[in-house]
Parts: sequence; structure tokens; C-alpha cells
Amino acid sequence: MTNITELNKWIEGYVNPQSEESVKTNAINMVLLYMKSNKINLQDVVEGLGDYLKNNDSILRARGTLLLSEVLCRLPDLPLNQDQVHFLAMFYCDRLQDYACSSEVVKGITGLITNHTPDYPDNQKLLRNIFSEVHPTSLTQAHRKMVLQIIDIMFNKCLSEIQELKNDFMVGYLQFIDNEKDPRNLIFSFKLLPKVIYNIPEHKHFLESLFEIISCYFPISFNPKGNDPNSITKDDLSNALLNCFSCTPLLAEHSIPFLIDKICSNLIETKIEALKTLVYCCDRYGGYAVQPFLEEIWSTLRTLILTHKNTTVIEESKKTIFYLTRSFTKERKVLESFLSIMIKECLHHIKSSQDSKIAIYCASILYQSVSASLLSSKIILIHIFPNLFNFLSELQKQDTVPQKVNEQNSVIALFNDLLKANSIAFEMYSTTTTTATSENNKEPNPLEPFVDQLFKLFSDLSLLNSSSSIRSNSIECLSNLYISKRIHSNEDDSEHSNKFLLDLEKRQLIIKSLVSLLNSSDNTLRHKSLESLFTIASNEDPSVLNVYVIPTLLQMINHSSCNINLNNNNNNNDNNNKNNNIVIIKNNNSNNNNKCQDEHCKEDHSNPNNENISTDENSNDNDLKHYLEAFTKLCTHQPLLESVIPQIQVLLQHNIKENYQSNEDFEKSLLILQSISFILEKSTNIKSMTICSKSILFPLIKGLYKQELISSSDNNNNNSISINRFNQILTPTLKMIHSIVENISIESQEPVLEKSIKLFLNGDTMAIDYQQQLAAAAPATTSTTTIIKPFEKSSPYKYLIPIFTTIISQSKLDLSENNQLKQSLYDMSLDVNVDDSIAISCAKAYASIINKQKQQDQIDFNFFNDNLLKVINDHTTPLPLKIRYLDLFAWCTKALLTNGNSINIKLGSCLAEIISNENVELSYHASKSFGILLSETDVLNEKSGSIIKILFEQKFFTLMFPILLESFKINKSKELQTTSSHYLIAISNLLKHVPKEILLSELNEILPIVMQSLKSSDNNDQVQLLDSSLQTLTMLINETPSSFISYLDSLIPSLIKISTKSTKYVSNLKKKNNNNNNNNNNNNNNNNNNNNNNNNNNNNNNNNNNNNINNNNNNNNNNNNNNNNNNNNNNNNNNNNNNNNNNNNNNNNNNNNNNNNNNNNNNNNNNNNNNNNINNNNNNNNNNNNNNNNNNNNNNNNNNNNNNINNNNNNNNNNNNNKK
Repeated sequence: MTNITELNKWIEGYVNPQSEESVKTNAINMVLLYMKSNKINLQDVVEGLGDYLKNNDSILRARGTLLLSEVLCRLPDLPLNQDQVHFLAMFYCDRLQDYACSSEVVKGITGLITNHTPDYPDNQKLLRNIFSEVHPTSLTQAHRKMVLQIIDIMFNKCLSEIQELKNDFMVGYLQFIDNEKDPRNLIFSFKLLPKVIYNIPEHKHFLESLFEIISCYFPISFNPKGNDPNSITKDDLSNALLNCFSCTPLLAEHSIPFLIDKICSNLIETKIEALKTLVYCCDRYGGYAVQPFLEEIWSTLRTLILTHKNTTVIEESKKTIFYLTRSFTKERKVLESFLSIMIKECLHHIKSSQDSKIAIYCASILYQSVSASLLSSKIILIHIFPNLFNFLSELQKQDTVPQKVNEQNSVIALFNDLLKANSIAFEMYSTTTTTATSENNKEPNPLEPFVDQLFKLFSDLSLLNSSSSIRSNSIECLSNLYISKRIHSNEDDSEHSNKFLLDLEKRQLIIKSLVSLLNSSDNTLRHKSLESLFTIASNEDPSVLNVYVIPTLLQMINHSSCNINLNNNNNNNDNNNKNNNIVIIKNNNSNNNNKCQDEHCKEDHSNPNNENISTDENSNDNDLKHYLEAFTKLCTHQPLLESVIPQIQVLLQHNIKENYQSNEDFEKSLLILQSISFILEKSTNIKSMTICSKSILFPLIKGLYKQELISSSDNNNNNSISINRFNQILTPTLKMIHSIVENISIESQEPVLEKSIKLFLNGDTMAIDYQQQLAAAAPATTSTTTIIKPFEKSSPYKYLIPIFTTIISQSKLDLSENNQLKQSLYDMSLDVNVDDSIAISCAKAYASIINKQKQQDQIDFNFFNDNLLKVINDHTTPLPLKIRYLDLFAWCTKALLTNGNSINIKLGSCLAEIISNENVELSYHASKSFGILLSETDVLNEKSGSIIKILFEQKFFTLMFPILLESFKINKSKELQTTSSHYLIAISNLLKHVPKEILLSELNEILPIVMQSLKSSDNNDQVQLLDSSLQTLTMLINETPSSFISYLDSLIPSLIKISTKSTKYVSNLKKKNNNNNNNNNNNNNNNNNNNNNNNNNNNNNNNNNNNNINNNNNNNNNNNNNNNNNNNNNNNNNNNNNNNNNNNNNNNNNNNNNNNNNNNNNNNNNNNNNNNNINNNNNNNNNNNNNNNNNNNNNNNNNNNNNNINNNNNNNNNNNNNKK
């Protein structure tokens, strides 16, 4: 009795409209709780609601009905028998007539049929009454959605009952989905519609009404709320509506005309949406449903492609043709009907004006249709090709008319497009056919009937036609014809030697033709031939290319290089040749003069037929570059690379020599080595690199060992040349070694490391099988048991060390247990007597080892503090030694930073403290060291096997930035301008390498620092600070331009000031990056042949001293007449004889460096009877105060010296100024 009393109290509290919301909530919760615990039952609730359900007050009736509906919805496990379910169903059927309670009744019906199953025909009665008694506009969004949910539930639970309603259901359903605007209801309605179409056959009587209802929503225009991640998106609605449009082919008669009309809309977005919908619907409808509209579809798409100005619309229209063609392939008759309309019109436009824009668009239409399917390709090609052959034949008869050449090009380009499209279609067909399909059942390639005719046509055009553009297009056609396949298989090519349409003989003819064009004077033809060869290489078996292409290219490379040697030999022996372009007439008795100077070359360069052989050095050099370009590009194709590794090994052996015959010979070898380096850098294939590690790596090291041994044993005159050449060769070879070691497995690295350690640390040259060669090449005083240890302090072979450090840095193994290795690298990195590059390479290798050390807990801060920091902070330590220790410390910090070692922040803090050092240079060097901590380098990266912790940059910046910022502020407050600027450099270096997300999060702190950096960079020494600051500033402006509003008054003047000084900054930046710092007086200033301009700048600081660029051999004026000797000593790439002096030819042969033509010409006019040889550096030191070639100010002082050169002194001065 107590429970009933409480129940009545709660019912009163819930039903009473005057009750507060808290009271209502508590009341319904208590009712549900008591029912859940079986203290009351549904009958008690209904009895308690009796008076309210019959009350004349509509609000009380609705509240009472709502309470009952809440019980049914919120208690899914409420036990009800079928009589109770029937009673409730009938109650709700009756209550639907009460307009005031319609929403509450709909909610109750939803709970009833969701959690219970009414018997037949209660569901029908409920649905009929909903359709007849409830008007959608009387319901809220939630209750309208409930009606749709009721229909969906009934489809799942009692479909047969719903189907019995037939037309009545469709009428009621259409009533409830019409004019719906809420996206939550719309998406449910769209998803329900296909289910209605599939299950209610009577829908066909209402198609027009149905389409009118759904078409008004196309295209969807809806912008969801941005702050709701679960909101319905525009794509959700569009996809649901798309399924409605395509749910039955019966809608085609309504949807296709509607979509065509939308395609003609003025809105770009509507056009594109309609095109995509058309494709989807046509594919779902099937070809026969679309067939009545083919002409209308084609007409619309053609108009868009030919006349529309928007590129996006044109491309989307082409895609539509592609997908429609592919879709129609399922019904051949439909496809033929569609293509026949297209082919007829396209042929008309192509024939009438091949080079017009319309013809080009027609060609693109055919391309899309051919590539869509193999069947469409067959249908189109069988109609198009015969017509194109005839068109081209007619045009060739009129090729004297320039316009006809363009038309021919258009037709050939169309041929090329069709070949490409057919290959796409054939590949697509071949990959979709099952492996079980026999080859006899496969469709043949549509090109097969035309292959011979195509081959003859393109072969003739590529070789015989006078037009370069026609030849170029024909070459591409040949390559596409070459790769066209008869069959497609993923099996071994050896079992399918006839997979190509062309037989082997024709394919080899194409290859030979392409190779013959690689040295064409026409750049377009040459590049097109190279591209075509690469296309062929990507599809052909490497063995076919190895028969002709690779051997021919290698022969051409060797021949070109031998011509360079031959030219050099002829130049040295022929004293009468004064021009660069020399034509030599040889007779049968002069073969001995044609012997190649390359010890590895076995070619006979004699000319028994007395032919005129051009020995133009520029031509030979260009030939070599062209052949190398071709060889390099082809070898980047992985399967081909594996097959040419032996040839690469031979090239390396031939071009890393003990002695080079001339500077041209050396430059040729350097070009070849750079090409090989590029090939290996592009390869990341483990298999290929493993082969290289076994066949190339140690022979390469052996060659470098041999060359370094010869360089070290040269006399003083040749030592600088040998060292310079070795350093130049070392650059590409180190890249080769880096690529090989980086890309091989750990198992393959183990023997490489073992051999390398024996070779470089123990001096065991047997590791490279080179003991006898070393003994033979060593000086006579050296015993045959000489052991070369580059890491010994007195060793002259330290230039070999970077080879070893490259291998160690790229090793994926833990080498921390090898104490000898670690100590050797540690000591060498601190040696001030070796080049900076060698010391840094050792520091990188040492850092790489400690990064990969497994026992990171054994790495103690005290080691760095006791061994490195104390020396750096010791006032008695010489500055060069401090710099060495600082470099090693910085790289060790980077190593422990990337692997997440716990002491990395402590090390970073110590590095920051060094910036406060009173030594300005040490402070500046420490600030620059922050640039390497977060930057990407060739070591300490994932490829080299280093341990890289996730988000290490963010963690380090978050902890380190406040430390540097605080130090900057302290030094600035103390007015320590230099130190504070160095802290700015450190901060800028950090900012430059931190992800932008971190920068944006610290924007308020970073912006003032960047602005301060711009102001501090007025000092000429702060070029690096300016560079880092501008990079950071650019990124921040792009990301958050509004943040700079408050800084505009200071930012714009600063940028203007910087721009006015840009030349000065660039100049200073070059000086910072230049290894020659203009501090060598009377010394050799050259380390690299390619830096002549920089070295010439160095000469400005050497007072009246001739600083040689290559050999720096200063000769006296007594050698003025030794013109021939000067020619023989020339190390330049191009021997340019300046014959400006007609009266003194014999005494004024000025051999000019390629990079300094202007300067040398000045000397030619300024120096009387003097041999000014820049490359050979046989400079005369007598009476020439104007040997500084870069000084314009000396022009007026040379009038007296120029009398023998030219009678008009004023002209000489003008020439000097102009050339300068």
C-alpha cells in the first residue's frame, strides 16, 4: 500500500505542469527504479494514470501519456506478455486520434515496437493510424525521426505486414519524407529510401513523385557546425542522396535528364557534382537503362570539353567519359553505340584541322575512351588507325607547307596518345583476369593488327624526317610501341620472351636508333631519346639492354675520354696550333702519335683512311657528358643496376688512377665518378647494395689507397696537385661508400666493418688484397712490409680517414665495445694538426658509436666534464684545441639528444654556458654548434641505424629554449652586446629546426627574439644570425600573419635596411662558408679546381705575389719565350689561346681558366711580353705591379706596358674595363 501511495505521489509530481523540472525528473526516476526492482508493475502505473489519461485537460492527458511512453522506452527489459503488448498497441492506436498527444504516442510506439514484438496485425494498425492521424508538421524533429525509425524497425521485424499495405504504405511514407529540412532526419530518410524501393514493389507507381521529393535536395548545400565532431557532414548527406538516385534503374528516365540539366548549370560546383552523380548512376543503372540518353549525354560532355573555359570542369568531363566508357563495357552493344557517336565526331574534327584546339580536345577524348577498357580500345583503334594512316600520308605529300608540319605533329601526337592509352587498358585488363585463365582465352592486344605498319611509320619518321619536332614525337611513339605487350604475366620473363608485340630484331633496331641519337646536337632529340630508353629499360629485361645499350654507352664514354687524352697529346706536340678547334690530318705512318694515353684503354685511335678528325675538346667534353647522362639515368632503374655492377666496377678501376695524363683526363674521370656516385645514391635496394658491397666497395677503397700512396710519395712540385685531385675524387667516392654501407643489412655490414677495422686501424692491407701493389708503389726506401696506419700521428695518409669514418657512421652495429676504435676516433677528432674535415668526420663517427651503444646507462656526464669541458674552459688551452674539443662535445651532445639519453639536457646546458666564455671566437663557435643539434645530417639518422627517439626536437626545445632565453636577457641587461648576440644565434639555430607547431605554441616568447635578431644583425659578423632569423620570420609570417600587426612599425624598416645591405650580407655569407679565408700570404691558395673565382679573390690580399690556382709555380721573366712549355703545363679544362696581340703571338699565349675568362683577358691587354698562365701559374714576377687580375684601378697605369700589344692605349683601357 505504501508503494502505491508513493507511486501516486510521483505520478502527480510528473504530470502536474506546474511542478519544477527537478521534481519531474526525480518522479520519473523513482517510478523507473521501483519498476526495475519489481516493487510496482505496469498495471499499477496504468491504474495510477487512469484519471489523467481521461482528463479533459489536453496538457494532463499528454503528460500522462508521456509517462507511460517513458516507461516503455527507458525499460527495455520490462516483462510484458502478449496480451499486455496488444493492449498497449491498441491503446496507442486509439490515442493517435488525440491530436494533443501525438508526439507522446509516437514515442511510446517507438519504445513498444523496439523492445517488444506486437502480434499480427497490430503493426499494420499502428502504421496505418500514424499515416492517417499524424501530420508531420505537428511533430518536432525528434518525433518525425521516430516515425522513420518505426518504419525501419517494422521493415526488420515484420516486413510481410508492411508489404500488405502496398499503395497505402507508399502514400504515407512519401507524406512523411516530403519537405523535410533537418539534416538529421534527411540522412535517415535517404538511407531508408533504398530499403523501401527494394522491398515495396508498388514503388514503381510513385517514381515521379518520389524523384520530385528527393531531387529538390540536389546538390546538397549544407554547412555543418564546426565545433561538433559528431555532426553530419555535407559528404554524408551527398553520399546518402547519391544512393537514392541510383537505387533503381527505373529512376533513369527521371534522373538522367535532371542531371544533364544540372550539368548545364552556371555554377562550377553544381556541374562537377552532377558529373560525378551521372557516372555513379549510369554504372548502377546499367547500359540498357542509359542507352536512350547516349546522344544527349555525349552532346553535353562534348560541349563542356570543347567550349568551357574552366580547366576543372573540362578535366572532370574527360573523367566522366572514361568512367562511362568503362561502365558501358558490360554491355557491348551499348558501348558500340556510344563510341560510334564519339568516333564519328572526333574524326571529323581531327581531319578538318589537326592542329586546332578542338582537335586536341578530341584527341584527349579518344585517349580517355581507349584507356577505359580493352574492348573500347579495340573498337576505337580499328576505326581510328586506318583513318590516321591515310591522313598522315596525305599530309606528308604536302610537307613543304609549314602548316602541314604542325598538322603532322598533331597526328603523330594522337598516335602516341592512343598507344599510351591502349597500354593502360591492356595492363588493366591483364591484371583483372585470373591466373587460371588460359592464354588462348585472353583478349589479344588491339595493336596487334597494326604493329608492323606502326613500326615502319615511326622508324622512318624518327630517322629520315627533316623536322626535329616530328622526329622527337616519333621517337616517343617508337618507345611506347616497343613496350606494348602481347601478353601480360608476372612470371619470369625467360618463360615469356615473346611478351612484346615487336619481335626481338625490331626492338633491337629501336634501341640502336635511340642510342645513336644520344649525342645529337639537337637537345630535344637527345633528351627524348634518353627518356625513351629509360621507358624501355623500365619494361624490358635487363639482359636485352646489356646486349647493346650498356656496352655501347660504355664504349662511347671510353672513346670520348680517350679523345680527350689524344687531343692533349696532340696539343703538347704541335707547337703551331693556335686555335681551340684543331683539325688534324693524319697519315698511315702517324699511328704512333694516336696512341691513347689512358693505360686502361685498349682502343686503336689510328685513322688509316686519312679522314679529317675533329678534336674539338668542347665537343668531346659534351659528348662525354651526354653519354654519362644516359648511362646514369638508365642505371637508376633497379633491375638494370644489378646487371651493370660489373661494368661500374670496371669504370671505377679505370678512373681512379695513380697518374692522370692531363687535367682534362682528370676532369673526365671526375665526371664519371660523380655519375656513378649519383647512380648509387639513388639506389636504396638492399640486394643491389649487397652486391656492390661485395664487388665494388673494397676495390674502390683499394684504388683510393693506391692514389693516396702515390700522392704522398710525389715530389714537392706535384704534391699539391695530387692532394687536390685526391680530395676532389674523395667527394663522390665517399658518397658511393655512404650509399653502399647505409643500404645493406646488418649481416652484410659485419664483414665490411671487420675488414675496415683491420685495414685502417691495424694497417692490414691484405684486407683489400693490396700488399704487393703498395710495396711496388711505395718509395724505394720503403720496405715491402710497410704497414699503413692512417690514425698514427706521424702518418702522411690521414686523407684516407674519411673513408673509414663514413663506414663507421653508417654502421647499424653496436661498436662501443671496440675500445681501440673509439680511442682512435677520439684522439683524431682532437688533433689540431689534421684538416677540419678529417677531425669533424672522426667526431661524427665517435658520436655515432655512442648513439648506438646499447648500455646507455654506462655513459656518464663526468666523462664529458672531465675530458672535454675542463679543457674547453681552461684558460691555458690554445684556441684551436678548444675548438676541436668543442666540436666533439657538440656532436656527442647531438648523439645523446637523438637517442633520448637522460644527460642530454645537462650537456646542452653546458654548451649554452660556453657561449658566455670571454673568448669571442669560442663563444661564437659554441652558438653555431646549436645549429647541428636539431638539424638533419648525413649521420645520426634513421637510415644509418641511429637510435632516434620520437619528439626529441620538441622535448629539447621545450627545456633548452628557456635556458638560452634567460641567458640572453641576463647578458643583454649587462650590456654584453657580443655575448647576447651569440645567444641570439644559438636561439635562432634552434628555431630554424623546430617543428612549426612548437614555434606557434611559444609565439609570444619567440616573436620578440626574432625581432631582436633582425636588429642585432646590423653587425657584419652576424650573417648567420640574419639567415636563421629570416627563415624563422618567413615561416611565422606565413602561418600567423596577424601576430605581426604590433611589430609592423619596427619590422618594415628593419627589412628595408637589410634589403639595402643584401649585397654585403651575401658577400659575408660566402666568406663564412669559404674554406679559404684570404689569410695566406705567399702560399698556395687552391684546394679545388672548381673554386677558381674564390681563389682569385684571395689574390687581392697578396701584395705583388703570384698565388697559383693549381700548382703555384712562380717563374721568372727569363721564361717568357717558353711558350710551348707553358702550353704543356696547362691543367685547365679548355685551352683557350687569346690571340689579341697580333705582333707578339709567340710570346703572349695566355692560357685561361674557364671560370676566369674576363680576368685573363685583362692581363692579355695589360702585360707586355709576359706569359700569364693562370692554371699553370707560370706567372712572371718581374716589373708587373698590375698582376692583380681583379684590380680595375690598375688599368690606367699600364699604358706604357701595352704599347707592344696595341697601338691605341685608350682602346686597351676601354677593353679592360669592359671585360672586367
